[in-house]
Amino acid sequence: MSMPICPPRSTVLLVDDDEMLCRMLARALDDSDLHVLLAGNGKEGLGLVRKHGNALGLIVTDISMPVMNGLEFARAFRPLHPSIPLLFMTGALPAFSGGISLREVGARLLLKPFSPDVFTDVVNAMVAEGPSARRTFA
Repeated sequence: MSMPICPPRSTVLLVDDDEMLCRMLARALDDSDLHVLLAGNGKEGLGLVRKHGNALGLIVTDISMPVMNGLEFARAFRPLHPSIPLLFMTGALPAFSGGISLREVGARLLLKPFSPDVFTDVVNAMVAEGPSARRTFA
């Protein structure tokens, strides 16, 4: 009897400058059987997108970060990989710099604070939806 072939684990890129939060969320996603790549700001995240973009099932990024914020990061990676779903997370709704909108970069928004369970539920739903999640706006 042959064994069914299991699909590879989906890969999520998590970009946030809060290292403790990042590690907690990464553990929650790993427990949910997702592979996680971590970046501390948008510039690091962009490097990982360039290296692993074809393997990414979802990008999750904080909006407010040093070096390159989440909005700048989204504008930079979106032309490279327009179909990767994107989830912004933030503790406060900032005035979107440069007039960028969630619709412009095809993103959803999750407001902090949230529980690890809520986070994994949202991420799993977006990964399951695949590129169609990119067309749904917050």
